[in-house]
Amino acid sequence: MNRLKTLLIFTLYLFTLLSCGIDDIPYLPQVSESGIVRELTNRASIILPPLTDSYSTGYVIFYKIYIISQKSGTVPELIANNSRISTDYNTLYNFTDPTKASSIPSLTTFSNSGFYELELEGVNIKNTILSKTGGRFNIMFEPRPGEKPYIDNGTRYLLYRSNGGGTFNPRPDRYFLSSTDLNDYANAIATVNADVSGQSGVSEFAYASMYIVAVGTNQNFSRVYGKPTFINIFELTESNK
Repeated sequence: MNRLKTLLIFTLYLFTLLSCGIDDIPYLPQVSESGIVRELTNRASIILPPLTDSYSTGYVIFYKIYIISQKSGTVPELIANNSRISTDYNTLYNFTDPTKASSIPSLTTFSNSGFYELELEGVNIKNTILSKTGGRFNIMFEPRPGEKPYIDNGTRYLLYRSNGGGTFNPRPDRYFLSSTDLNDYANAIATVNADVSGQSGVSEFAYASMYIVAVGTNQNFSRVYGKPTFINIFELTESNK
């Protein structure tokens, strides 16, 4: 009888441990590939499903800028012809692949690859575009000199580069425009253009790679991610300054 009682207590204890473990890893849905329509390197239309679970907080877009010396017309060409773009794309592919359900990014997956969170000028992107209510919006990189890239969901918001919470000072400014300062590899350092990856010298072209991922919190109130989805690689048009 004592052995039966001990076994019952152990079983209940084990079930409690397993249940806690499951609750600590909330499920966050991946944005469907079918919900993203890409137009060359200039545009992406995105449909975000609403996040209904209490642990969901919204979405995040991660970006990274690459300065390169050779222009490419398509995203596959950029991935095939540029080793830095290819390395990052292949590294993150295991996380974006919907058939690999257990491959979930950690809090440092994107930051370790030099990606930063996209912002908007003058407004909080988490309360406007990327809230848990979801919705539809376009990311536009118009191929006209001086035209600042923007997000449009009925209201137009200018895209804003990160400054790492004040840890670096982007040059020449925080807009997604190609310029001498942005394309100069000497500025691609931790205190200036930390969001830029390039090679030695001054490059002529700049591109921004972006991913979107659902965000939530676990029982320890720590941030957690779902599986990310590749948005596009956008060509930055030239500044008219």
